[in-house]
Amino acid sequence: MNTKKSTRFEVLYVLGFLFTLIVAFGTFFLGFRMGVNQTEDKYVNLKKSLIVMESNDSSYSQQDLVSFYYVVYQPYLQFKDDYLTRIDSLDNNGNRWADNASMNEIRKSAQDKYDLISSYSVSANSPLLKQAHSDILKSLKLFDEGIDRNISIIGNKQGVQLASSVTSDEFTTNAINYGLRAQNKFYTSMMKWAAKDDQNIPEEYTFNPDTTVKQWNNYSLTLKNKAIADIMLGSNLYVSYMPQDLTAKIDQMISSGKATALNLNSVSSIVKVVTETGAVQGNDFIKWKPTYYASESLPALPFFTE
Repeated sequence: MNTKKSTRFEVLYVLGFLFTLIVAFGTFFLGFRMGVNQTEDKYVNLKKSLIVMESNDSSYSQQDLVSFYYVVYQPYLQFKDDYLTRIDSLDNNGNRWADNASMNEIRKSAQDKYDLISSYSVSANSPLLKQAHSDILKSLKLFDEGIDRNISIIGNKQGVQLASSVTSDEFTTNAINYGLRAQNKFYTSMMKWAAKDDQNIPEEYTFNPDTTVKQWNNYSLTLKNKAIADIMLGSNLYVSYMPQDLTAKIDQMISSGKATALNLNSVSSIVKVVTETGAVQGNDFIKWKPTYYASESLPALPFFTE
């Protein structure tokens, strides 16, 4: 009888031990599996973060900026200079045949630059540059169509009348707007490039018309240029000089004390004076670069060095 009880106890003991062992192993493997899953999740999230960081770091690179300049922006600047020169010459000309020929030359230039620029693609890694590429193509197409339309309806208009008709045409005003949009996006891209190495430069910025001279003096050059690109877009300022030339003129006005003497306490008021008086020149940035911008970080673009 005692033997049966002892045997039953031993069986129950063994079964209990085996059950405990199974539960322990089950708990161990469950914990192990959960740990592995958590580690894998962390690794996946880390990998995703690294991919995002890598993508962000490679956007708006100097290579992208330089490539955009040579294949898109420089050809457009050549057209722009030609357009402004020929429009200006109309104001001093009274020969209808010469004026018509000049208009046809502008149109041909727009077509040639469109064909050239459209043959290149821009990296999607820098979205603003890709958008600027599209804006420039729209600008050239509208210049072409606007001048074609004016040639067919100008009749006997010539000289100043012809220039006024072309520049006030809806197609032309839209063409200018797209050109200024492209300029703004290019200079915004430069600001984003600079922001990677300077935490004081924001990645996003829009010019405030109430910006004071004191605030302006704390801006980096790339931020100042972005502010001027905003102003030029908002004011429809389609001119032969570049944003950095206007930036340099503003800094020269402030540094020389002329802004204070004229009681110009905001950037907007200085811009108004220097643009309306024709005080800004196409070489102002290069002229004042050694004085004001020797230590500034800039992308290696020709219009900052030539």
